[in-house]
Amino acid sequence: MRGATELQKDTDMIESIRGALRALLLAAGTAALVAGCATSTPSGALARYDLGPPTMPAASSTSAASGASTGTPDISNTANAAASAASGAARLSPLKVVVNAPNWLDSDLIYYRLPASDGDQARVYANSRWLASPARLFGDRLRVALAVDRPVLAAGDPTAAPALRVELDEFAQYFDSASTSHGVVQIRATLFDGPKLLAQTTLRAQAPAATADAAGGARALAAASDAVQTQLIQWLAGRVPTPAPSTTTRSAPASRAVPATAPRSDAAPDASPLSAATR
Repeated sequence: MRGATELQKDTDMIESIRGALRALLLAAGTAALVAGCATSTPSGALARYDLGPPTMPAASSTSAASGASTGTPDISNTANAAASAASGAARLSPLKVVVNAPNWLDSDLIYYRLPASDGDQARVYANSRWLASPARLFGDRLRVALAVDRPVLAAGDPTAAPALRVELDEFAQYFDSASTSHGVVQIRATLFDGPKLLAQTTLRAQAPAATADAAGGARALAAASDAVQTQLIQWLAGRVPTPAPSTTTRSAPASRAVPATAPRSDAAPDASPLSAATR
């Protein structure tokens, strides 16, 4: 009888240990699931976005002149601008361009903001990323837009030219509700001529998103980028100084006076004064 009682106690203890192990495994599995949801998905499962192909800025001098005179669509203006750029016609003075951004915009994360009623919090999409940082995407697009009308130089280029420094202050998708949102881009532009500060401005643009997701936000931010870059090109008009002409240009050699004499029969017709003086 006593042996049966001890056996029963041992069985109950084993079952209790098994139950504790099952509870521990269940808790561990739940913790792992929660941790998996909190972390980002593997890079192979991420959707990648950029700002799309660059567009012809409406404010460029070539486009404005072509559109005003012919009224042709943007695609024709783009072709005309490319032809003008290739021929070197109506080119503006060169400009060095530098684009900077705060640390939170110097990564591939896609940010969105909830309405003010929800605390205006900045969050990131878990399964979507930019192909490059917003600073890189915006900067490349800006250089293409500026290069339509002028040579665009790197910051370290030895050529003497004014410099444009652009600070990317905001680049995010704003949600007005669960189904509506818009992209917002804000920059601070500063124009320098060497160490001299010429002008500074803050520009902001926004564009509606067709869909309330990362894809819609990327397209809206591309449109807002184009809009703020158009504002920037308009602001630059007339503010970028023309480089001073080089002082090392050699002047034309002065001609020597030759006494008037009777024409020689062996003199070459239409000879230049310089060649006649050196005969």
